[in-house]
Amino acid sequence: MKNKKPEQKEKNKKKKINDKNSNVNINNNENEENEIEEEYNPKIIPKQIISFDYYLDTSLSLKYIDLVFLLDSTASMNCYSKDIKKIILKIIYDLEKTLSKFFFEEIDILKVGIITYKDHEDEEKTYLINIETNLTSDIKNIKNILTNIEYIGGKDEPEAVLDGLNSVVNDITWRENSTRFLVHISDAPCHGKKYHNLEGDKIENCPKNLIYEEVLGNLRKKGIIYFIIKINDTIDIMIQEFKKIIDIEIATPEINMDKNKILKQD
Repeated sequence: MKNKKPEQKEKNKKKKINDKNSNVNINNNENEENEIEEEYNPKIIPKQIISFDYYLDTSLSLKYIDLVFLLDSTASMNCYSKDIKKIILKIIYDLEKTLSKFFFEEIDILKVGIITYKDHEDEEKTYLINIETNLTSDIKNIKNILTNIEYIGGKDEPEAVLDGLNSVVNDITWRENSTRFLVHISDAPCHGKKYHNLEGDKIENCPKNLIYEEVLGNLRKKGIIYFIIKINDTIDIMIQEFKKIIDIEIATPEINMDKNKILKQD
């Protein structure tokens, strides 16, 4: 009988953790789950866009999950804005579903952040980088933020990707011992002829004196797992170059273009 007590204790511990998680904001709130389902409509996006299972430690040692979305918010992205919102909510929803299989002691297991970026010529008119939200467990607020992002500016085709990635490294309050994910959504590459074959790139070197190798190296050092949602082929060369420095997972969900929302880069 004495040998069974530790085993029973562990079962009771897991049960307590499971009971505690019934109040956790991680897909256990039915109203919130239904709201998210209505937003992206599972019939439209029935399959997982990103599978997180491979990267998650299934033991009780898994403590925090930090998920950050980095969005190109220039004018060319406006026609994709509706589907981008659905995709982001779908990714959050699927991650919550995955995490709900595990036992956790912490309340705010999953936190989500959003950073948007434009281009250097937009800095005075609008912004270069905007921290839409640092890490938060308020998914309802995430939906509001996605609805209110204004996709304008951009001018030439390449954008301030490097500045966005640098902000992910330095401006997000990543939690200690968290499992860290970055989901980058863009239809345009970074500046520098090395990273694309587009004409009219007005910026060869970052005006902020950032260097790609250093920024991507810092991303890797922080243990951030980097996903890119690929909208078109213009970012292919950039991805190939980035992969020389950091591992990148590519997802290619179907993203519809709303022709009524097409804007010119100005």
